[in-house]
Parts: sequence; structure tokens; C-alpha cells
Amino acid sequence: METGPATAGRPRVSVIVPSYRGEAVVGRCLRSLAAQTLPDAEIEVVVVLNGPLDGSRREIDAVREEAPALRVRVLQNGRAGASRARNLGLAAATGEHVTFVDDDDWLAPSTLETLLSLAAPGVVPIAHVADVPVTADGRLGAPSYRNYIEDYLVAHEGRVVELEGRTTPVGFVAAKLAPVELARAARFDEDLRSGEDLVYWNELYAHAPFRLAVCSVESGATYFRALRPDSVSRRELTYDFAVTERLDVIERLAAARPVDPRAERLRAGLVSAQSGHARRYLTQNPQDVPRVGHDLRRRGLGDVVDRRLLQADVAQDLAILYAFAPYSDTSASVAGRRLLGHGVMVDVVSNALEGIRAVDTTAWMVVDDVVGRHAEVHSPVTAFHWPYLDAFCLRGMEVVERWVAEKGPYRTVYSRAMLPGSHVLAALVKLQWPETRWVAEFSDPMVWDSNGACRTNLVRPGRISRTLIQALRERGVQVPDEVDVLTVPEIVELLGYELADEVHFTNPRQQELMLGYLPDRALADRVAAKAEVHPHPTLPQEFYERVPTALGRIPGRVNLAYFGVFYATRGLGEVVAALEALTPEERSHVAVRVFTSDPAGVEAEMAERGLSDVVFARPYVPYLEFLNLTTQMDVLLVNDARTRGIYDVNPYLPSKWSDYRGSGSDVWAIVEPGSVLSTQEVAYRSELGDVDGAVRVLRSIVRDHALAPAAL
Repeated sequence: METGPATAGRPRVSVIVPSYRGEAVVGRCLRSLAAQTLPDAEIEVVVVLNGPLDGSRREIDAVREEAPALRVRVLQNGRAGASRARNLGLAAATGEHVTFVDDDDWLAPSTLETLLSLAAPGVVPIAHVADVPVTADGRLGAPSYRNYIEDYLVAHEGRVVELEGRTTPVGFVAAKLAPVELARAARFDEDLRSGEDLVYWNELYAHAPFRLAVCSVESGATYFRALRPDSVSRRELTYDFAVTERLDVIERLAAARPVDPRAERLRAGLVSAQSGHARRYLTQNPQDVPRVGHDLRRRGLGDVVDRRLLQADVAQDLAILYAFAPYSDTSASVAGRRLLGHGVMVDVVSNALEGIRAVDTTAWMVVDDVVGRHAEVHSPVTAFHWPYLDAFCLRGMEVVERWVAEKGPYRTVYSRAMLPGSHVLAALVKLQWPETRWVAEFSDPMVWDSNGACRTNLVRPGRISRTLIQALRERGVQVPDEVDVLTVPEIVELLGYELADEVHFTNPRQQELMLGYLPDRALADRVAAKAEVHPHPTLPQEFYERVPTALGRIPGRVNLAYFGVFYATRGLGEVVAALEALTPEERSHVAVRVFTSDPAGVEAEMAERGLSDVVFARPYVPYLEFLNLTTQMDVLLVNDARTRGIYDVNPYLPSKWSDYRGSGSDVWAIVEPGSVLSTQEVAYRSELGDVDGAVRVLRSIVRDHALAPAAL
């Protein structure tokens, strides 16, 4: 329903005023419009009353009597909602231009005239903004121009400027003047509970990117914004407001993919700005990080919202992990699983592995809920070359020092090595902030490799090496007088053993070996007292279903799968020889799927041995797709490294075993007697080098699986 006089002549501007129970304030708003320096005949006011009836009409009628020349139209809408009211007002407006004023806000007298004087094709004029505090009983405080909007406007006053991705001018609905054709290019989303204004202006900008004409300060053009105790800018950071409502807005923004790069920059900036509310909420409520992650995944916003930005202020703990997401690397994968298992939010420093390792598109899915900040240091990649480790530590310490300056010292630092840079940098962190508790994990022996050879890379003189060696000597650790006769693996083990508050090993055989060859028996005893064994973690079942694979099974056969690199100490020799020993009819029931770094080489060798119709090789797949594949195979192959004649006990437990353990598929372990793998519960077992045993296992597998429905 509409009431109001019909006046001849098209107004230059329509002022749309949505009002909900505005009896106490709408009169002030309308009187400011009646006091404009722009002639009344050039102004149309469209008041949209929404929600229950109150005394607003009486106030409007009073203004009409005071300013009979002002054209005031009233629309009545029984359904409450500012967005619906604005849409109705837009549809009814007859002016050449449109601006919005909330019923509790008001304009300085020169505002409309100044805005219209700056109107031009492709230009949206904007007035200055002053905040006016309002007490619960309606009393007004002094206007303040100290707000983030005004900071931007003053910096650009009197100029016509490009937005350049800046979100401030479009993050609120008012103070701007748009041609009515542009204003009607979008509608306010009536389902959004907040943030509908910025979605609206984002759509207008995507429709026709415009420049902003900022009114001069001297013009006096000002939008006075009432700040009540329940104003949006003052709302409590509840999960509903700071997360749910913000994600509602981000969903709308994500659905808009503008072609113009200027519009895309604005859209991305608005997503980031909305994420800031959730960031502040999580800083106060870090326990809700997994809940936010779940909501992001459920809404399909995992690639839209930057989790590192969202969680940047949450972590009180640090992790130094030389190899980490997003790279396809065993150490990086295990490190990610370990962090998830810890269940504590951490900031992470790692080294860039581009050019050395491929990027795994699924790696961040594992750690998104437990990583706050992530700094990827760009230093030359190495395992044991000291100058490169030195460079990693120098750059890594710059990052940690900056973070500590912002957040204070970390409670703990966790580091994991096979790659020793993790422990060297963690040792420096421990020395600089002794109150930080250091947990050092060794995944493998440092000094000796899997072939029993001693690693001989030497430490080089320098500030970092002198600092570390001095710290060891002060604690009574025996180190050579000459720095350059100490090997990198030796100092890495000594630093972890002496300086770390906890030392973790991945299996008891590894701990026994590493402490057994340590010459300082008193140190070995001290390490044993603070040592713990933590096997490689297995991810929760949901991760095995997170990224479904399109590869599937080879139908009509028993599907066996091997995932991994072939080393001199680890391969599939027994399996291949056993396949050759089977009859052609037995082999016809079997398909061995090999996922490796050199599939062409595997296929060539299998062709030479007449097994190309049995063994099928493919490149590696991303980690979470690999997990899904493990659930679809009948049998998964895992084998020990060959250490007989090298070590008294096998110190290695293949990390793949922890992945296979959660798959639900049968596992065939090819073991070295006495190894940790030989003690695990598996469906099938044979020994390294035992081809006859492998033949028996293959025949058992065919017998057990060939008639199962999954294999048909």
C-alpha cells in the first residue's frame, strides 16, 4: 500500500528510507531531508514501513505538515526486513538517482546537493561519514569522524578514485549516490541476516565497475550514522553472527565470479573482510576451529576462505617442519598426520620444496583444522648440507622472531626429522626462548643410513654453528674442539637429545639402535628418561572418504596394490618372482597395481618378464586419493627395508603401514624376521627373499578373494 502526494516532474534523487518500528527516530531522519540545500522539488523520499504498525505514520505526517513541498511517499509492507524494504523502495523510486538512508540516521544539509554535483557516467559519489553514539534511552552523543570509513574518505577527499579492491567504501549501504539504472542492476538478498549491503554493492560493481567521487571535507556533505548498543558494528562476537552469518555472505560472494579483474579484486577483498569477523571470533574461541572447518567444507568454501588468515591469531604453539604441506613427500605427510593427532593449533615454519617435490592438492585438507600461520622459507633444499641448513635457520628465525613479537613466546615447539633442518632451527628457538617446551621427534637414525653407511656431511664454522656447539658444551656434552670435524647428523642428534624437553621415536627398535650407538652413555641414560615411542599416526576414517578416486578397481580380478618408491633395500622382487612362478590360469585372477615415481620403468621391466597383463603401473596420486584407493583394494603390499648384516635389529617401520591400518583392506607384509613390522597383525605375511613363501601367499589371496563379490 502506498500513500503520498503525486507531484509532477521527475525528481533528481530518490531517498529510500526503510523503517522498522521507527516511531522514535524517523522524524529526525525526514527533517534532515527537508532541510537539504537541494530544492524540495528535486527530492523524492520513499519511506518503506516494514513490520508491525506503530506511530511512524504520525511522525511522517507531522513532517509533511512542516515541509509540504517535500515529496514523501510511504509504502507499507507487513513483512519485516530491511532488504525487502529496500527492494520495494528501489522498485517504486522515480528519481534519476538513488541513495539509501536508514530511519535512525540523517544527512547534513548540503549532502544531496553535493552528491548530485559530483554525479557523472561511471562515477558513484560518496559523502563523509560521522558516527553518533546513541544511549539505550535514545540520547545522542557528539558526532565522531574517527572511524575506518572516514579514514579512507579523508585520504581521498575531493578526488575521483578507482576502488582498486578496497572494500571500505562498499562495506555499508549508505552515503553513496547511484544512477537508478545501476541501482536496479541488483537486489538486496532478503535471506541474509546481515552483510546484505556489501553483497548488493559488490553485484553493482561487478555489473558496471565504477569510480568513487569523494566529497571534499569543505562541502560538509556528511552521513550521520547512529550507533546504538545493538548496532551491527557493536554486536557480540557469537558463533552465529561472526561465523554463520559471515559464511552466508561469503557463499553469495563466492557464487559471483566476475570477468572484470577489478571486480574480482573487490570480491576477494570482501571475502577477506568477512573472514576477519570469524578470525576475531576464533582468537577468543579457539576450541571452535574444527567446527568452523566443518562448516566451510559443508558449504564448499574450503578453497574460498583462507584458513591461514582465518586462524592466524589462534595458535600458542609452534612446529618446525622442514618438509610440510603442500608437497607430495613422505616426511611432509607424516608431519601433517602428527599435527592432526596432537589436536593442538600450531603455527608452522617449513621450507619450500618446489622443483624437488610435486604439489599435493589434498595435503592441506589434513592439517587445515590445526595450522594457524604458515611461513614457507625459501632456502636451497638439502638434507645434510650445512650451508643450506644455515640459510634455512637464518630465514626461519626471522619469521619466528616476528611472530613472537606479535604474539609472545610459544608454549611449545615441535620438530620432526628425517630432514635435520627441523631440529636445528627448533634448537635455536629453544635457546632464545628457554621457557618454550621443545618436543623433538626422530623418524629415523640420523648418523647411519639404511645401507649402514655413516653420513659424513660436516658442520661449517659460522654464527649458528658456534651458538649451538657452545650451548652443548655449557651443558657438558662432549663435542670436538674443531667445528668442521663434527658431522651434521651428529650435531642434530646431540641437539635433540640434550636440549629437547621430550624426545620421541617412532618405534622401540629405532630408539634402541640410536641410543645404543651414542658414545656418551650418561647422555643416553638422560635421553632414555625423557624418551617416548609414538608410532606413525593413522588418520580418522573420514579422511579415507574425503577425496574419492576415479581410478577404481580392475574388474574380475583380485586387486593388490603397492604404493612407494623402489630402493636398493626395498622393492617387490619376491612378489614379481612369485607371479612368474604362478600358472597362467592363476595369474589371470590377479592384478597388481603399482603406484610409484617411475611407472614407465616398472612397465618396461614387467613387459620384459611377461607380466604386463598382471602388473599395472601408474604415477603417484594425491595423498587423500591414495587413502581412498587403499579402501578399494583387496590386498595392500608393504615390505620391510633389508637391514640384515647391517644392523642387529631393524630400526625401520614403513610409514605406509599406518595408512594401510585404517583402510579396512587386507595387508600382506613382507618382513625381515624380528622387525617391528613382523610383530604387526596382518592378514598375510612372508619373509624378505622368500619367493616360495610369496607364492603360497599369492595362492592364499586368490583363494580367499577370487570368489568374493568385490573381485567379480
